[in-house]
Amino acid sequence: MIDVQHIDLSFDGTQWVLQGVDLHVKSGEFVALAGPSGCGKTTLLNLCAGLLDLPPGQRLQVAGQAPKLGSREVAYMLARDSLFPWLNALDNAAFGLKVRGMPIAEARDRAAKMLKQVGLGGFEYRMPKALSHGMRQRVALARTFAMPSPLLLMDEPFGSLDAQTKLQLQDLLLQLCQEGNRTVLFVTHDLSEAVALADRVVVMSSRPGRIVADVTVPLERPRSIRQLQTNENFHRTYAQVWKHLEEGWVHHEG
Repeated sequence: MIDVQHIDLSFDGTQWVLQGVDLHVKSGEFVALAGPSGCGKTTLLNLCAGLLDLPPGQRLQVAGQAPKLGSREVAYMLARDSLFPWLNALDNAAFGLKVRGMPIAEARDRAAKMLKQVGLGGFEYRMPKALSHGMRQRVALARTFAMPSPLLLMDEPFGSLDAQTKLQLQDLLLQLCQEGNRTVLFVTHDLSEAVALADRVVVMSSRPGRIVADVTVPLERPRSIRQLQTNENFHRTYAQVWKHLEEGWVHHEG
């Protein structure tokens, strides 16, 4: 689904943002990108989404093609909910479908079903200002999953939530991914979240961003985020990922 081959990227021609990055994500995989702030995780997502131009002569393919802005193959969920304050929850959740040309009635019907699935049945006509932060994130999650894109790019979507809401939405995300067989590239600073959600955790070093480890997560699916807290494999993998992250930082400082 994603094929990145030895990408080097600099915005000003003097400092590398990404250097020698190779990343391959199979269809149906959930891959988490972890690393310190400024290491290029979001930049890599933006390249996959076609929001940034690829340097000449370099290869990055998404679903067998060069990344293209507005591709139907990709749905992108940002860290903030990014809801339109003048649209109610239903029309916010249906917005991506409308932009892609789906008839309004069909888009609203699909969005309403997804809102119900994320626990917001009965809140379809609430405006964003009348929703809690966690509820707004649920609307954003519904908007993302309403689009039938096989690849989801997610940039720390739960980073600013309280612990309880975060656990609820993590479990919901796993459920939706399993039901829809989606491929996910997920950026997070939270190593516990990375291990709990992903099939693989790809660890990046400080700038210039390089991949320093690709750790397979030995946890069966379906998973329950809450139950993982007592799972030995979870804690062992967390320690392994943390060690790679520290090594990447020490190498950068050295």
